[in-house]
Amino acid sequence: MIRYSRPERTGSSLSAGRRLLGRLALLILLLSIAALSSCRYPRDIEGTLDKVKGGFLDVGVTENSPWVIRTDTGAVGLEPDIVMDLAEKLDAEVRWHWGNESALLEALKQFQLDLVIGGLTKSKRLSSVSALTKPYFSSVYTVGVPRPAPLPLSLDDLTVTVPAVNHLHKALVGKGAQPITSSTAATTDGAVAAPTWWLRAHGFEPGPWKLATDKHVFALPKGENGWMMVTQRHLNGLSGLGERLQKLEAGG
Repeated sequence: MIRYSRPERTGSSLSAGRRLLGRLALLILLLSIAALSSCRYPRDIEGTLDKVKGGFLDVGVTENSPWVIRTDTGAVGLEPDIVMDLAEKLDAEVRWHWGNESALLEALKQFQLDLVIGGLTKSKRLSSVSALTKPYFSSVYTVGVPRPAPLPLSLDDLTVTVPAVNHLHKALVGKGAQPITSSTAATTDGAVAAPTWWLRAHGFEPGPWKLATDKHVFALPKGENGWMMVTQRHLNGLSGLGERLQKLEAGG
């Protein structure tokens, strides 16, 4: 009978194997660090974040009170206040550029602007031409009645005032209401459909009926990932926006 003996590993082959495993482990570690670094510090195609830091923050603004209010000295309102706080963190000086939404978004596409604001709401149209932040605030629309009148039990056959241009008509009809348009909704003595913060600012008690929700965003140039990360972090830290909107709308 022929017997086969298993060859013994030499010390040199064991050492070589350990060295190879060590190199593989080091390579994996370096690749992991590189991947984490790229996620933590994303790059901008046009270097927007580097330009803004210690420099200028060019913001496209379109008037839309109380989100953006135009004055002789510049832009004020909820969103300009947010932008000014962000600029202070980055040691940047804000330059306001007024225009209509379409013109501002076109300038944004060409990296002439760093941000566009004006009470913008998330939409497919907007996301097709710009990079949108995650919604930082949601305006919930409902029906309210002047205080101290009690809320109706339902909207069936209730006459509800809405602005001439609105996106609430279909939802109101679906709940049995009878919408009518008016340019003076704030002074009506009947039911009004509007965002909850607007209703409270004008002395209306909001009801429980959810008609629509506007998700408010900032628009940035596409591909500016580092700039987006910094802007989004700033927006994530905001609070009390409903109360601030209510105060601005009431003229406070």
